[in-house]
Amino acid sequence: MKGKQESLIQLKREISQTVDYWVCYRVGRTLYQVSVQEQPNGETNEGEVTTERFPFYFGMKKQMHQLVEEKAAIGFRPLTEAEQAAHVIEAPEEPALDPAFFKPAIRLAWLLLGLGILLFVLPYERLNNFAFGLGLYVWYETFSQVGLPKFFRRYFHGMFGALMILQVLSAFELEREVQPYYATLSVVSAVMLVLLVVQHHLKKTDQIGQGKRVSRRKITEYPDFEE
Repeated sequence: MKGKQESLIQLKREISQTVDYWVCYRVGRTLYQVSVQEQPNGETNEGEVTTERFPFYFGMKKQMHQLVEEKAAIGFRPLTEAEQAAHVIEAPEEPALDPAFFKPAIRLAWLLLGLGILLFVLPYERLNNFAFGLGLYVWYETFSQVGLPKFFRRYFHGMFGALMILQVLSAFELEREVQPYYATLSVVSAVMLVLLVVQHHLKKTDQIGQGKRVSRRKITEYPDFEE
């Protein structure tokens, strides 16, 4: 519940009989801002939906806090519990992972697995460079995917850090010592890619079995706004 509150901020300002709403929420690594003004006669003026994409999650939280401080300085306040119950906007959901990613993910998993096995059986130090380069490419491909589950995103970020450490150790002429670690990291990363694909298909099958459908979130009171 706390996570949803942090990912959705709703503020309100009353000037005379005019009411301004400002909503800020994040979906994945994209930050959205929405402004709506209610006139005394009941009409509404909808502003533009602005978006800003961030490479990391921590940058988004910092930006949201800064935006709240800026809005508070010009008279906006958080909605009360009763006002929140009116659902100015529905809580955002994490976007689904693009199914087009799964075919290259399987190919990368096979490459990682094969390279990991070679690293285990062949004492050829140049293979470390191939493992490092392939690992970086896998990290880049997963990093750029919208909707990647947090568990897998954290793993591949950790894999990136491990690759950097192994590369530094290799610079100190420890190629032979770090080779088993490159091998292990390659095999484990291959397994993680396969698990990512399997999890997606299991989740999709479960949704079909329960008759669920994924719908795009939009402002409840103002259907002209879409993500």
